[in-house]
Amino acid sequence: MKVAIIGSRNAEEDMYDVILSKLPKGCSQIISGGATGVDTLAKKIANRLNIKYTCIRPRYQKYGRNAPLVRNIDIVKSADCVLAFWDGRSKGTRHALGCCIKLGKPFKIFLINQRNIRTRNVF
Repeated sequence: MKVAIIGSRNAEEDMYDVILSKLPKGCSQIISGGATGVDTLAKKIANRLNIKYTCIRPRYQKYGRNAPLVRNIDIVKSADCVLAFWDGRSKGTRHALGCCIKLGKPFKIFLINQRNIRTRNVF
């Protein structure tokens, strides 16, 4: 199963174990965007589990300022499901979640802050 892990750039290193614990069984590939925060932790998890990691970066040369939005669509399309670790404010994560809804992609939202995590399930 290909799992996209997306989320806020302000996620701290202590989110590593939380993200790892939410990864579904049967995950064979992690897809992320290569940014700081959640994306960086996703890469570390893939390395630890020795599973394929795919980084889909924005292609500014081709799409200009719309590159991050196109990248979000590409991430969602490439995954079987999406795990979003969101601070409730990040516009990029919000956009990616909208892509999940529009494309009918299963996703889970984990609302993060400094003290707790709340979950919203859509699969």
